[in-house]
Amino acid sequence: MRLCYLADAPYIHTRRWVDHFVARGHEVDVISFRPAEIEGARVHYVDGWERLGKLRYLIHAGRVGRLVRSLAPDIVHALHLTSYGFLAARTGVHPCVISVWGTDVLEAPTLTPFHRLITRYALARADRVTATGMRLAEATLRYMPPDVEVAVIPYGVDLDRFIPPEGKSHDGLVVGSVGRLSPEKGLRYLLRAMAQITRQEPNARLLLAGDGPERRSLERLAARLGLVDRVEFTGEVPHDHVPQTLARMNVFAMPSTWEGFGVAALEAAAVELPVVASNVHGIPDVVEDGVTGILVPPKDVAALSQAILRLLRDLAERRRMGRAGREFVAARYSWADNARRMEALYNSLIGL
Repeated sequence: MRLCYLADAPYIHTRRWVDHFVARGHEVDVISFRPAEIEGARVHYVDGWERLGKLRYLIHAGRVGRLVRSLAPDIVHALHLTSYGFLAARTGVHPCVISVWGTDVLEAPTLTPFHRLITRYALARADRVTATGMRLAEATLRYMPPDVEVAVIPYGVDLDRFIPPEGKSHDGLVVGSVGRLSPEKGLRYLLRAMAQITRQEPNARLLLAGDGPERRSLERLAARLGLVDRVEFTGEVPHDHVPQTLARMNVFAMPSTWEGFGVAALEAAAVELPVVASNVHGIPDVVEDGVTGILVPPKDVAALSQAILRLLRDLAERRRMGRAGREFVAARYSWADNARRMEALYNSLIGL
């Protein structure tokens, strides 16, 4: 097949799909508004008008359409609805697949009538829509034509790479999170929870792996809370190094206020970490409350701190949830299984 992705080239989930289909022998082009190289694929960087932010997607719509049509792909696949999905719909090229990510369905359509219009426009012109989980699929259906299904194809975990570390000491008190340091990740609530936790467990530590627009404000908050010596900000961690970073943790925290799915929680579960996470949006698809982790109300610092303390103090429960977590991922979210489902979807669209 000749595949054309409309997606941010640096984004890890774009790269995973592209790497998979390149390895399978398919020809892959990527049209991206962020520059990056992907081995084995041709990346077409759409530059210009960066200062206008999201408006440049509209400005470059004609340019992107001409480029897609010149490539003559068998499949055009957009990752993210209200930016690349809109552009894919505008090209008029079929078959067209649009994958929704989370906030593009859970938040964007509620911002303005124009956002709702773009959402409905793109979804109405897609030949197939995919979502990472059932809850996200259900949220997507409200903006789609009647009697249209959404295929659930998660972004799963490579279980050959994310494995429980050998010889790890399980009696540590390290709470950790991996992801973008942005407002919707709720990390300010995690810092406040750690301030409560360290008053009862002075040896507890917090490891925040990632970078983003909230880093400086989070560092200032840690200082105000007296946590400077108890919080480590690692900065950006390449995805290849995430398993080693997770190996340093004893409890994984995901206190998000918005989360369409939650791959980071699955990667933590795959290395047998129990997960404490907010009970919002798609997170219950990836954390089984009381089995693979503990779900708490979003923005509830007291509930978050108590759930983390419970696991820090109960080694047996941590181990039980950790083992259940890896079994859960293997049964539902194996990357190999998810990739086969996406390839089967492509084949069905082109009649193979």
